[in-house]
Amino acid sequence: MPQTLEEYHAEIERMMAEGDALVMARDAATEELVKQRIADSALVLASYQLFVHREVFAPMLEHADAGTRARVNELKVECIALTEDLRFNVRELKAQADDAPLDWDTIAAGVAWFNGRVRAHIAQVRQMMAPELSDAEHARLRAHRNDIVGTLAA
Repeated sequence: MPQTLEEYHAEIERMMAEGDALVMARDAATEELVKQRIADSALVLASYQLFVHREVFAPMLEHADAGTRARVNELKVECIALTEDLRFNVRELKAQADDAPLDWDTIAAGVAWFNGRVRAHIAQVRQMMAPELSDAEHARLRAHRNDIVGTLAA
C-alpha cells in the first residue's frame, strides 16, 4: 500500500484511469476484471481513509491551533462523506456487476459518477492541505466544495 498522501492519490488516480478505460472498451472479455476492479477500489479507498485519519489528521491535530483544527475537521468531514458515498456506490455497482452479462451503461454511469466524486475529493484535499491558504481562502474553498459535493450528490 502507498506510504504517503500523494502516493495514495496517485494510486487512486491510476486505478480510476484504468477503470475508465475498461468501462469505455465495453469488452465482454473484461467483465470479470471490471468486477474485480470495483472490489479493489473499495479496499484501496477504505485503506486511504484509515491512512489519512491516522497518518495525516492525527499528527496535524496533536499541537494544532484553532485554524488548523478547523481545516482538519473540514477534511475529516469530507473523507467520511467520501467513504459513505463509496459504500453506497460500490454496493450498487457490485449488485449490478453480479448480473451476467454486465449492463455496461449502468456500470459506466456508476463508475463515472463515483470517479468524478473521487477526483473532486482529491482536488479539494490538495487545495485544503496547502499551508499558504489564508482563512478567507479556506472559507472560499469550503463553500466551493459544498457546491461541488451538493452537485455530485444530486
